[in-house]
Amino acid sequence: MTRPPMSVQLYTVRDHLEADAAATIEALAAMGFTAVEPFGLPDLAAPVREAIAAHGLATPTAHGSILARSAETLQAATELGVQTIIEPYQDPARFNDRESIAAVAAELTAAAEAAAVHGIAVGYHNHGFELSSSVDGQPALLVLAELTDPRVVFELDAYWAAVGGVDAAEIATALGDRLIAIHVKDGDPSGTVEQQVPAGHGTVPLAEVLAAAPHARPVVEFDIIPGEGLDAIAASARWVTEQVGA
Repeated sequence: MTRPPMSVQLYTVRDHLEADAAATIEALAAMGFTAVEPFGLPDLAAPVREAIAAHGLATPTAHGSILARSAETLQAATELGVQTIIEPYQDPARFNDRESIAAVAAELTAAAEAAAVHGIAVGYHNHGFELSSSVDGQPALLVLAELTDPRVVFELDAYWAAVGGVDAAEIATALGDRLIAIHVKDGDPSGTVEQQVPAGHGTVPLAEVLAAAPHARPVVEFDIIPGEGLDAIAASARWVTEQVGA
């Protein structure tokens, strides 16, 4: 199975986009990115949309409020050509027991049914709490996968999985074909996001995670970019290319 081309989560460069969207997107394209992952749908700023279009970048995945603002988010995703809209976050309290997780699963399943009419898939992105929380003897994220319709897919944030105290590669394997994208993010999982580093320079087992899901799209991301400028993004992109040829 061919791995999809590498992407970059635009949350990484949120401050740069606000200052100069055109120059920021141009810089990402110059690094070799052919795809980007927008965030905040349906409220993506017009200058960002215009810059993405100007450089011919694909938007195969995007983060957005598919549960809270379904109709608006689907419209924005359709206009951008998004193939999968990913719910980026839910209240941690919703992952404390099976009943609460089932409610999230039902909402994601309903969203997937609505999105399918538009030819768009629906996914879910984890943080640490969905993996540190154990329900019925397994991480809450895997309970969510069990309770959702198989059409609901997943984007595994490898850094936050490590923060959650699990083996991210094992989670990738457990999600199987439903894992469509991986946030390639490195650092010290026992530290803070300010200590994130370019991919391959931290302790998150990124190579193992990528190997466990050869069909999943690598998406470079930082919560906070280390150093000056965008050099850390370029370094992560080079590492991913060395690992998977993306």
